[in-house]
Amino acid sequence: MKLDRGMSSAHHVYQELYSRIIECSMKPGETILKQDIADEFRLSQGPVRDAILRLQSEDLVEVVPQSKTSVTLIDLQNAHDLHFLRVSVEVEVARLLTKKVEKHQINLLNNLVDRLEFEIKAGDRSTFKERDSHFHEELFRLAGVENLFHLINTRRGHYDRIRGLYLMDENRREEVIDDHKNIVRGLSSGNPEDAVKAIRYHLGKSLAVIPEIQSDYPNYFLKR
Repeated sequence: MKLDRGMSSAHHVYQELYSRIIECSMKPGETILKQDIADEFRLSQGPVRDAILRLQSEDLVEVVPQSKTSVTLIDLQNAHDLHFLRVSVEVEVARLLTKKVEKHQINLLNNLVDRLEFEIKAGDRSTFKERDSHFHEELFRLAGVENLFHLINTRRGHYDRIRGLYLMDENRREEVIDDHKNIVRGLSSGNPEDAVKAIRYHLGKSLAVIPEIQSDYPNYFLKR
């Protein structure tokens, strides 16, 4: 795999493995062989080790010394905790943004929704998920609290894997587009409660279908 010259080898490997874990193409519980990863990226094991240590710090990888390295199972309590934090913060982002959003910013958000519609037509689920995340990041940026989005991102791996499984269904991806349109309408209304209602409805969906996802992927989840 070709490396991005503007990025360190360890960071490139981290980003690639992170994406695979979040998309569940590297399945929960799957063993990670460092040498295979090093061979794939044509690197020594040093950058691979650094990438895995970073993933371990985010609780996406479990390392048992002298034994094995594997993708962690999805921890529902962790996902619920992150969801609670995210909803709490993003609701306040919506309240703040509704009071100060400008027309050109609404146009920008509508353009991001258009990109989502393009990706669903293209059938690119991975890029669709990235565009979905970018939309929410833009809300934080426009509200002037972008750093909060990145802070939340450092602990959202379990939540995001549920989100990734949720978005495997094309009908759900269509619903995301409708939800984003409703969020933009809420922000445009000048009534913070309209935007808050749209945010709560949208963010609540992926966790609401957890029983269904667990039924489809029972071996992906940590049993307590």
